[in-house]
Amino acid sequence: MLGKKQKKTGRLAHLRQELISTILDDGNLSIGIPDLRLNFTGKRLSRKKVLIVFDDVTHAQQVEFLIKSLYRFMLGSRIIITTRDKQVLKNCIVDKIYKVKELSDDYALKLFSQYAFGQNLPEVGYKELSNKVIKYAQGVPLVLKVLGCFLFGRTIEDWESAINKLMKCPHMDIQKVLRVSYDGLDDEEKNIFLDIACFFKGEDKDLVIKFLDSSGYSAEIGISVLVDKSLIVVSNNKVMMHDLLQEMGREIVRQESVKDPGKRSRLWHHEDVYHVLTKSTGTEAIEGISLDMSKIKKIHLNVDAFNKMHKLRYFKFYSSLSEENGNKVHHVQGLESVFTELRYLHWHGYPLKSLPSNIHSGNLVSLELPYSNVQELWNGTQHLVNLKHINISHSRKLTKIPDLSLAPNVESLNLEGCTSLLETHSSIRYLKKLVILNLKQCRSLKSLPTSIHLESLKELYLDGTAINEFPSSIECLSRLVILNLEDCSRLERLPSRICKLKSLEHLNLSGCSNLEILPDELGNLEALKELKVERIAIREVPLSILCLKNLGRLSFERFKGHEQIGQILPISFGLHNLTYLKLRDCGITELPKTLGQLSSLRILLLDKNNFERIPESIILLSKLFWLSLNYCERLQSLPELPCDLSDVRAQCCTSLEQLSGLSILFTSTSWNSQVFNFINCFNLDLNSLREIVEDALSKIQLMATAWRKNNDKESHETPSGCICYPGSEIPQWFNFQSMGSSINLKLPPGWFNSNFVGFALCAVVAFQDHHEDGLGLGVFCDCKLKTEDDLVHVAEGSLFVWGDGHIGSDHIFLGYDFHMYSDCFGEYYSNNEVFIEFYLADIDGELIECCKVTNCGIRLLYTQDYNRGSFISDVGEEPHPKRLKCIRSPSQGVPFVPSVFE
Repeated sequence: MLGKKQKKTGRLAHLRQELISTILDDGNLSIGIPDLRLNFTGKRLSRKKVLIVFDDVTHAQQVEFLIKSLYRFMLGSRIIITTRDKQVLKNCIVDKIYKVKELSDDYALKLFSQYAFGQNLPEVGYKELSNKVIKYAQGVPLVLKVLGCFLFGRTIEDWESAINKLMKCPHMDIQKVLRVSYDGLDDEEKNIFLDIACFFKGEDKDLVIKFLDSSGYSAEIGISVLVDKSLIVVSNNKVMMHDLLQEMGREIVRQESVKDPGKRSRLWHHEDVYHVLTKSTGTEAIEGISLDMSKIKKIHLNVDAFNKMHKLRYFKFYSSLSEENGNKVHHVQGLESVFTELRYLHWHGYPLKSLPSNIHSGNLVSLELPYSNVQELWNGTQHLVNLKHINISHSRKLTKIPDLSLAPNVESLNLEGCTSLLETHSSIRYLKKLVILNLKQCRSLKSLPTSIHLESLKELYLDGTAINEFPSSIECLSRLVILNLEDCSRLERLPSRICKLKSLEHLNLSGCSNLEILPDELGNLEALKELKVERIAIREVPLSILCLKNLGRLSFERFKGHEQIGQILPISFGLHNLTYLKLRDCGITELPKTLGQLSSLRILLLDKNNFERIPESIILLSKLFWLSLNYCERLQSLPELPCDLSDVRAQCCTSLEQLSGLSILFTSTSWNSQVFNFINCFNLDLNSLREIVEDALSKIQLMATAWRKNNDKESHETPSGCICYPGSEIPQWFNFQSMGSSINLKLPPGWFNSNFVGFALCAVVAFQDHHEDGLGLGVFCDCKLKTEDDLVHVAEGSLFVWGDGHIGSDHIFLGYDFHMYSDCFGEYYSNNEVFIEFYLADIDGELIECCKVTNCGIRLLYTQDYNRGSFISDVGEEPHPKRLKCIRSPSQGVPFVPSVFE
């Protein structure tokens, strides 16, 4: 093992001698020997197969000194190096780098319980407190061990006090270990780390780099060093940091002056900021201030509050309640001194009508004043050469934007929700580096500058504006990727010049209610990936749409009050990259037989159309996993459906009788949730439905066996499935049944063993003219075990079905949820009694009181082989081979295809 104290050559030489002596089993070996002896030793070592672990290496030279150029080991030998610095591994030219992941909550609870209780699970009464510790530790074994040992044998009151203290002040033993990597940084790297810990966790990497560069730091290499030392992570271009490392960084700053926050370099806690600003105790040590104004009632700023803060680089008054826009800052004075060295200014609800006249902050990188009272930012022009981002969104009193001709480096301009803005300044055309222009909901804005040559512009948002035409220069936006025109109700014509935007990937025309014609040249948008055309007045679709070979998402929805366009929609495409197709309420009376040619299709939404059948070619859509047919009131039958289809919604298909295509039920090859919604399908053939249900029940058993054998209980994709249909009779297969919404299972000894997988669930719900409001509907259940003292909650499950509209009779919810499993079953039970209670809730977790569970049923699931000889009744006849044709080894689920407009 290599520790920090082993850096000196003398210590390493001794360690090298000890290492080789141990491998050769030669206690008399001396390293101080001639080359001839070295060669002889090397030959002996080359015949040894070894496993060596070098732990906590701080420099590549340590490993090099110990083994490089001395010998080669026998083929099959392995050398493992652990380090806090990824650069060490790069310098050692290792074959593979593995980053240790945090423990899952289940494993974390086991590890913590072993130290805190001497067993795998918490003692009775300590479960909730233990979960708080697990949440705090976030999977770090060191923290779990330290806190487990510290809390061992203590009372509940001691636990509560210790956990409350943790929220205020981190445990010193944890801090000492976490600080090792920080202490190895140079001064500049430490400052970058502290800036991120105090202010920039979760922020965009590009913004962080620009701020740090403007502060005089070498941001790129500094962030790279922090990443290599695992002090930060860059994910999706966001700078992230483990909560415990952030806590450590903030504690380092707090220790700069424990009793006087005005002498610290950075302030972020609302109480500290409030004290410093109201008492005017700030000093020149302060470089950054961040205040969450949702945590205070109001603040009166003293005229001298900022006078001594000559080094202030970062200033942020924000609200974690983003909708809050009340003014909480009063008597604002002395701001002139704030802007001298400021790089970052964010003031949610800025109370003044304009910025100070002497702003002149050539250092300013980001200016954000959302929900402000600003009417005009400044008069004339300001020399702001470093300014990159301007956000004045939801400033409803803003009537015009200033001259930006001397701010040539602006990359984003956000004016969303500035409802009084009448026009954009002509200087916008000089912003050659502008990438994002957001004018959403600028309802008074009627036009764009006549000359708009923004060669870097990639995103243009005009949603909800009053524009009625585009300038002819629109074709000059050669790099434009996103153009959003949703709800531009005054727009009557889309110029053909738009079709010259060769980089355009996303075009949203939904809600352009006066738009009657799409350009014939629409197919020239060769890069287009997404087209949304909903709630508009068009009467035909240009055939050139067939040329959009890169189109991945296409969405049409009829505009109310105009003739139906279903007969002329070109839905028989050769669009082989299409993954999402929405044709909602388009008056379609017949789907093309060539539907199956859309080979990449994953999501198909056909709600509220008039077709009676679905083409048999749909079976060829092998990637389809979501099919929505809600309110297709003339649909009579379903054909054989694609094997991996896991979400079928056919609510209120009142003519639907045959479900021959439902042999796919509970057979998806992924472990994602499966939902089959047949609410209000009252014409379903009962014999056909009975066969489908029997088949589904046997599939649940097969799914349980397959999942258990593939040892997927710890994966993120725990399978679940549900089918909902009209009815009131629970199948006999559920061998534990009860009236009402709860059931008490009295089980024989040994019911919980290694073959147990979970529960199959069934509930009858009486809706009593329930009107679903679109928030979804789910049958949820809590599982509790009876102990000597009380009922202990151990697991929960759900049978979830999305729905909306009127539901007027009893329905059956039937399925499984393998989340409803817990090792607590093996720890807590005494009388082998399990209590399960069902209840109804929407997707937000709000209880639904106007309907109730009238009957419920449970079946314990075991692996198939065990099930035949167990005390649980047999699952019955083996399913017919044809019904199992979709069962194959599990694979990863198909991800939902996101839209930039959602």
